[in-house]
Amino acid sequence: MPLPFALIGFWPLVQLMACIAIVLRLVTFRRGHSRHRHGIAWAAWLVIVACTTTAVKLICGIRPPPGPWEALLTVAIAILVVFHRGNLAHLLRTPRAWFAWIWRRDTW
Repeated sequence: MPLPFALIGFWPLVQLMACIAIVLRLVTFRRGHSRHRHGIAWAAWLVIVACTTTAVKLICGIRPPPGPWEALLTVAIAILVVFHRGNLAHLLRTPRAWFAWIWRRDTW
């Protein structure tokens, strides 16, 4: 029988709060005048479903409690999503821009 959520520990609570922050930030994203991208919308939907599923499983005690690395990785993703104001296209574009900048450098 799984343990109730209150008896599991600190790291599930950290991961639960991070998942809730990710879901709320992605759900409340306002596109404004930018164009709609179907691939990014599906990616955002998958992230929302994954985080919601994780949160529900943590609350119900269905999945084993996360370790510190898993919880901290979820917190890092939550910080990135909140920092980019829920714009998943901007979040996914940033590493490509960094790599393009590195490859364009002539100082190698």
